[in-house]
Amino acid sequence: MRSGVSWSDVCILNLSPRGVGIQAPTPPQRGSYVEICRGSHVIVARVVWARGHRAGLHAQDVIWPQSLINEPEIANDRAPPVPGSMIDRRSAHRASQRRHDGSRTAARAMEMACIAAFGAALSFGAFGLVHDALARPLSEIRSALG
Repeated sequence: MRSGVSWSDVCILNLSPRGVGIQAPTPPQRGSYVEICRGSHVIVARVVWARGHRAGLHAQDVIWPQSLINEPEIANDRAPPVPGSMIDRRSAHRASQRRHDGSRTAARAMEMACIAAFGAALSFGAFGLVHDALARPLSEIRSALG
């Protein structure tokens, strides 16, 4: 677990989709933000309560307990965090980022469809106005000639 700039070992006591119970030699203070790393998983959470050597955390993203439990403690493609080191979380795509990107793509497609429908409706309306404006004079010309 990283709290501030320092790393420490913690024991995860329980998990829920949005919470983590931990036991640590010196748990972080209530209201502070922490990062818990297990394998390739990174949990960002806020400390909701701290009592003795235990603390309850509220996670920023949904936690999938089964995938966290089944993950090996240290991923093959990444070394364990070194105390005092920083993890570059910006380079890893999170599930919420993928959902956000998907929603953004769907919103853009819907926006373009609405613009196309509005443009088509405007075109038909303009065609009707031009047709009505030219039909009367042309019919008068046709009747005068014929």
